[in-house]
Formats: sequence, structure tokens, C-alpha cells
Amino acid sequence: MSQHSGFWFGSDVEILFSGWPLGHGYFQFFLALLLVFMISVVAQMCAMTPMTTPKMAAKSIIPHAALHGFRTLIAYLVLLCVITFNAGVIIMVLFGHVAGYVGLTLFLKYHYPAPVATSPADDAKA
Repeated sequence: MSQHSGFWFGSDVEILFSGWPLGHGYFQFFLALLLVFMISVVAQMCAMTPMTTPKMAAKSIIPHAALHGFRTLIAYLVLLCVITFNAGVIIMVLFGHVAGYVGLTLFLKYHYPAPVATSPADDAKA
């Protein structure tokens, strides 16, 4: 594998693991791009969810620390994918972040709609 000095297109890239998908054909390359897409979707969804609440109990520190470690691991995996400087991988990371944002936003708006404010005039009539 040659070292590239800038962004480049091609399927001869190693993503996350040494030797994968390099030399395994286009099917493995597209599977790797799908993996990159899914990892970046999870990274975006993790970034949008709050970590703590104002009155967090002391016994919940360990699970929150484990969740923070998971979020950091996912963020570093996305970073490792991006530093390949392969334009296809970077495009999949961007699409994954957009899909994660849109998916979680639509899920929250559908399942947890914002309450509709009533006008003070409606309160006076009641």
C-alpha cells in the first residue's frame, strides 16, 4: 500500500484493521464502508444524547463512566477511519453523521413531541 499525501479515491485502503479490506476485493471494501457508516451513525447519536442529569445518584457513576468510555471509543474509531484520507471513507463518515442526526431528531420529535403552549387568553376562559 502506498502512502498518499492528500485525499484520494480508491479501494486499496486499510480501515481500522491491518490488511482489511486491502486486497480482498470490492465486496469487502463496500462492507468496510458500510461499517464506517454505521459507526458514524452511532457516534452522532451518542454525541446528541445527554450524559448526566442534574441530580445523578452516586451509585450511577460507574455505568455513566462506562457509557463515556464507549462514546470515546466510537469517536476514536471514526477518527481512525477519517485519517485514511480516502475520500470515499470520509464521505461515508459525513453521510453517517447526517443520518444519525436526522434519525435521532425524527425519533425524538415523533416519540417525544414538544408540548404546545397555550395562550393566556385560553387560561382566562377556563
